[in-house]
Amino acid sequence: MLRTWTFRLPTIIRFGRGSARKLGELAQDFGWKALLVGYKDASGMEAVYHKVQQALRSARVHADTFFEVGPEPDQSLVTAGAEAYKKSRSDLIVAVGGGSVIDVAKGIGALVKLSGEPWDFTNANESHRRITESAPVIAVPTTAGTGSEVTSIAVFHYPPEVTGWDFPAKAAMVGEGLHPKVAVIDPDLLANSPPDILAACAADALIQAMEACLSRMCNPISTVLGGQAARLIFDHMPRAMADPTDMDARSALALAATMSGAAYDVTGLTVGHALAHALGAIFDVPHGRAVAMAGPVAIRFMAGTANDCLKELAYFCERGESIDEHAVEMLLDRLSAMFREAGLPEKFTPPPAPPNYLDLLVQHALRATPEACKLTPVPVDAEVLRNLFTQILA
Repeated sequence: MLRTWTFRLPTIIRFGRGSARKLGELAQDFGWKALLVGYKDASGMEAVYHKVQQALRSARVHADTFFEVGPEPDQSLVTAGAEAYKKSRSDLIVAVGGGSVIDVAKGIGALVKLSGEPWDFTNANESHRRITESAPVIAVPTTAGTGSEVTSIAVFHYPPEVTGWDFPAKAAMVGEGLHPKVAVIDPDLLANSPPDILAACAADALIQAMEACLSRMCNPISTVLGGQAARLIFDHMPRAMADPTDMDARSALALAATMSGAAYDVTGLTVGHALAHALGAIFDVPHGRAVAMAGPVAIRFMAGTANDCLKELAYFCERGESIDEHAVEMLLDRLSAMFREAGLPEKFTPPPAPPNYLDLLVQHALRATPEACKLTPVPVDAEVLRNLFTQILA
């Protein structure tokens, strides 16, 4: 853990059931015309979008819609959204959806203030530019996963013709300017999440929280946030899976996702997410499922070096009960068992692929997510990555 550190959470958080009803009043602080960003396939989300638009209308805030986002957004959506924002002469952006929707909204906010393309501001680009400002974004998550509503990170897919690499990339725009101004976390908006989506999102939030506690950049505040987020997910993910109407469990998962986002926004993530992003880029594996496969493998890999950190995490998750030498192994076994019971995959069977696909995965991890490799408490090189990928692949 660092001896000298900084913690910052610039996003205002409004949490609680029914809090989305105040969305229009919150939007008024930034203007009277909003670009509402949402899913292209809004099946099951109709009532949520109706509620949000009604809240904006009741506060006399006009909203134009940009409902074009899919689950794994391409960087071109950001450019298209920025054009829509300018054409509509909006004052702010309201993002209603999961991490993909919020990431696109944050990217749009940056591009309308800073000339260029998303790749110009992506950390994997060695000549990337800083993100110093953004149009105001209000983030309204409808899943409990990435915690993007409080982070300065936005992840997109980039084709080889954009990056100049030999493979597609999944990489992050990162900068203080990307923090949403306000996050409205209303657990009622999570009620329609089907069990498979709920499980994948909760897995992402849990691994993020654990990686935040293991990162070389962890600090006392991020560790408390990450540890408490992990405890909430361990306690409430099985409940939420068993009973979709258990709103106490859904509320706990919503809070945990935001806490995990606040933690890793400061600490960064580690090798588990480097592995997951590579699976997403090369094989189009949905992010939550990729993290569910990669996370447990990566955390076991880090356990030897980061045993004290994992003991502290076990202390959080066991509610302060005494921790002995078996606590870490029990925690890791509990992690794998919970994912298995939720129907999440443990192994990935690659579809027909080029014979060098393992090399592509390794190169992606090193080039697209170099910070995650550097922040891992164990040295990570190509040989280590190859071994970890081999454990994930069936």
